[in-house]
Amino acid sequence: MKPDLKLQKASHYYVRIRRQPELRVSRYLIVLLLLFWFLLLCTIFMEQLVNMLLMLTLQKNQSVLPEDMDFCLLIRLLVTSLSVGATFFWCRFLENRPVSTMHLTKKKILPDYLTGMLLGFAMMTVIVLAAWAFGALRYEGMQPAERPLMMLLLFAGWIIQGFSEELLFRGWLMTSIGTHHSPWTAVIFSAVNFAAVHFSNDGFSVSAVVNLMLFGIVTAIYVLRTGSLWGAAALHSIWNWAQGNFYGMQVSGIHTGTTVFSFAQTGNAKWIGGGRFGLEAGAGTTAVLLLTAVILLLLPQRFEKNTEYTEENENGTV
Repeated sequence: MKPDLKLQKASHYYVRIRRQPELRVSRYLIVLLLLFWFLLLCTIFMEQLVNMLLMLTLQKNQSVLPEDMDFCLLIRLLVTSLSVGATFFWCRFLENRPVSTMHLTKKKILPDYLTGMLLGFAMMTVIVLAAWAFGALRYEGMQPAERPLMMLLLFAGWIIQGFSEELLFRGWLMTSIGTHHSPWTAVIFSAVNFAAVHFSNDGFSVSAVVNLMLFGIVTAIYVLRTGSLWGAAALHSIWNWAQGNFYGMQVSGIHTGTTVFSFAQTGNAKWIGGGRFGLEAGAGTTAVLLLTAVILLLLPQRFEKNTEYTEENENGTV
């Protein structure tokens, strides 16, 4: 069986979406991108507002100190649930397409999610070990679990955050673009915009842009290969959690607190350590993401067996 490098086998999925009665997905790419950034900026504003109000309330009641890094990170992660609600609303009521067209399948949710978790953890582990082997990282030992409840809450927070971004970029943006454009156009534009959203992060650089785009491409191909968003969401969440609260590294320039292991930048071999942005700006991440993308492209297509967008969905039900 020849590899589907052009992602042509995913095209039938978008054909089914175009048959949706009273579909309101724009045919114009520039319009979709403007709508996306409008939705994104509105969501960011809501998240920042809620985050600020929560922190001010908690600090006023002396429930949390401003320097409590773990709690501040947890609030930041949890408020991304607002993005989930906004994305669902936009898809269902403004574009008038079923939620199932966001690759949210009902079958094999647990196997898909666990597979994505294992893949994301394995990828980050290889990246950390490579940076350590080249002297870019220094291992500082295990950290005692002084706040086990906070560790559990942070894990849940990363689950929500990873799902919210995959839902927005792959479930909504990629699918909306793919409705009237080629699958690769949808993949590339979702990846480019995913990278652009991180421009304000500490240590943002050219290498960070490249790797963020590659990460977006990997998760997009993952979705189109499996027909499910769950695995990509799990990969995204565990990638961030493992990097920040398992290995103790900064996540896209964001510093974390409580961690299982502690690794620190040595200042050496910055080409693989990534500098202030963290490992995601390093060459190890580039290599792992490129290899993963190639493997996913060469894997047999599972899309048709896993998709649940049936004739019932085409007639307008969710």
